[in-house]
Amino acid sequence: MKVSKNELMASLKKAFEGLGFQPGDYHNAADMVVWLETHGFDGFSRLEAALDYLNTTAPIHADLVQEDAHNSVLDGKGTSILLCGSEAIDLIRTHVTPGFSAGLELINCYNRTFIIQQLVKAAQRNYAFVAYWRQLDYCVKVSITEGAELPEYETFTVTEVLEPQSLRVFCGADLEIIKRQYAGHLEFGTLIETYSTSEMLACYQASVEHGIEIDEALWQTLDDLVARILVESTESSRAGAGD
Repeated sequence: MKVSKNELMASLKKAFEGLGFQPGDYHNAADMVVWLETHGFDGFSRLEAALDYLNTTAPIHADLVQEDAHNSVLDGKGTSILLCGSEAIDLIRTHVTPGFSAGLELINCYNRTFIIQQLVKAAQRNYAFVAYWRQLDYCVKVSITEGAELPEYETFTVTEVLEPQSLRVFCGADLEIIKRQYAGHLEFGTLIETYSTSEMLACYQASVEHGIEIDEALWQTLDDLVARILVESTESSRAGAGD
């Protein structure tokens, strides 16, 4: 079945609310899913993988476990980027100062590809980013210049020992500052594949013009999560009927 972007956003927001997400969190999570799906990053399949976890646990956020002037470490405690991605990007931006970039490592987190949307969003505030993580037997690198609307997405052979569920992000006023300050952290193996911005844009335009294809089973799952909100609202109304 096909749905419009607006229909999908409305359903996702309510579905994440049904999972216990707070208002700011469920808006961010819905944005992440829609952006990935409409730009060719398999947002729905990644969402289904995330729901296996999110549907059985209460929402939790990352803890700050280490911090200095320009670097910090967040422990995701096994949660999804859908919950802690915006938290990580907000934190790293506070450590950027004129002439200096900042680094952040987010450990024990899942569904890391969703971070791309948060990087794109923050780039509109004139921040540049480089992020990378290990995905199976290769390394994913995402970089975006300040003010850009689409990122550069590349995969490389693995040369660095990376924790299986960690994500590293570097942020600065421009990419050159990041590369200069963190040169030792930005060395990658052999380039495997590049997913171009033109391919991302073509995918987005097709989704706008023709609608977004979603599996009916996933749509039903979202409807079931939305129903939780309706049930809670009805029960709450009944409980207060005699006040």
